[in-house]
Amino acid sequence: MPRSLRWSLVVVAVAILAMAVVTGIDDLRRGIISAVVGALVLAAVAMWSGRRGRHTAWARAEARIAPDHAVVLWKPGCLYCERLLLQLGTDPRVTWVNVWRDEGANAQVRAVNGGDELTPTAFLGTQVLRNPSATELREHLAAAGSAHPS
Repeated sequence: MPRSLRWSLVVVAVAILAMAVVTGIDDLRRGIISAVVGALVLAAVAMWSGRRGRHTAWARAEARIAPDHAVVLWKPGCLYCERLLLQLGTDPRVTWVNVWRDEGANAQVRAVNGGDELTPTAFLGTQVLRNPSATELREHLAAAGSAHPS
């Protein structure tokens, strides 16, 4: 889990604790309930954000970049990435690289996005697609596949 996410979770945890203490001053039972509910929400967010997903090491994935094969850099917790993962399913023309699990991939996504960790970022041959839709990615793959039949 990246340092920025850890610090965000710490800040949220402190806010939940402060809310529970303030609520608990007047009504202890409400304070305890606030703390328990807040802790459960925080735990759910932490587990969801740090979850593992499809991942190929950047060193291997980079060699697969071709006009008819996409390498998509993604990160857990990114709603755009999640949507793309769900819509593309297990398409064999797409390789997924988690930028939070691979320093090389993280450096690459920042290099092509002006220092930002913009995901999803897809590489197809010499093209870079930033936040592509599943339809857009499929169209690029289909066009390349029809131009270069296997």
